[in-house]
Amino acid sequence: MATLSAVNFLFDSSSQLLPFWIAIAQNDRELELAAKARQIAYGKHLPLLGEKLAVPDADDRNPDFAVLLAFSKLDGSCIGTVRVQIANQQQLRLEESYALPKALRTGRIAEVSRLAIPARSNGLALRLMLIKAAYWYSRANLVDRCFLCVRYPVDRQYRRFDLDDVLQPDEFVAMKHIGMIPHRILWFDVFHIEARWLLSANPLHSVYFSSSHPDLLQNIQMRTLQLETQNQLRSIG
Repeated sequence: MATLSAVNFLFDSSSQLLPFWIAIAQNDRELELAAKARQIAYGKHLPLLGEKLAVPDADDRNPDFAVLLAFSKLDGSCIGTVRVQIANQQQLRLEESYALPKALRTGRIAEVSRLAIPARSNGLALRLMLIKAAYWYSRANLVDRCFLCVRYPVDRQYRRFDLDDVLQPDEFVAMKHIGMIPHRILWFDVFHIEARWLLSANPLHSVYFSSSHPDLLQNIQMRTLQLETQNQLRSIG
C-alpha cells in the first residue's frame, strides 16, 4: 500500500548522506559488536543488565529478529545498534510480560528493542536514524504495528515521536526480557504515522519521510517506496 506522498517523494526528495551507515548484522562477529555496544550503553546506568547483554543471545540468531548496526564512516567502528522482531514464528518478547489487547495483535506486529549507543557524540542524530532504519525495515516487511518498551526517564525522549500508550499514560510493566525493569509500552501504526505527523506538523515528518538517507539499509526507504508505488499502479490496472 503506497502512501499519498510516495509518488511525489520518488521524484522530489532531499537526499542526505550521514557520517555513518546502518546495516543488518550478517555474522557472529557483527552480532558480537552489537552485544558490546549494548553492554557499554546499558552498563552506564544499569550495570547488571549491561553484563547480561555482553554476549549475543539466542534471539540475535533467530530468523524473526534483525539486528541493525551503525558503523562510523571515519574508522568503521560500531557506534550503535537496534533490534527488530517481527512476530512470525513466535509472540513478541514483550508479550512474555504483558498480553497485548486483541485489537492491537491483529495483522503483522513487530517490536523494536535493544537500542544502544555507547558514546554520547552524535547521540540524538544516531538515535533518530537507528529508529528510522527500524521503521523502514518494518514497513518493507509489511508490518502493521510496531511496539517499543521504554523505561523511565528515557521514555521522556520519545515524546517527540507522538506515540500511543498501550496502557494508561505513565503506567509501567516489569519486563522479563529487559531484566524485570519497569517499562512503558508504546506503539504506532506503521502506515498511518506518516499522515499523523504531517497533520500535526511534527518536525520528524521531514526527517523520516520527506528526506532520503541512502546510508540506511542500502537505501531501504527509496526501495520500499518504489515497490509500494509499483504495487499500487498494478492494483489500479
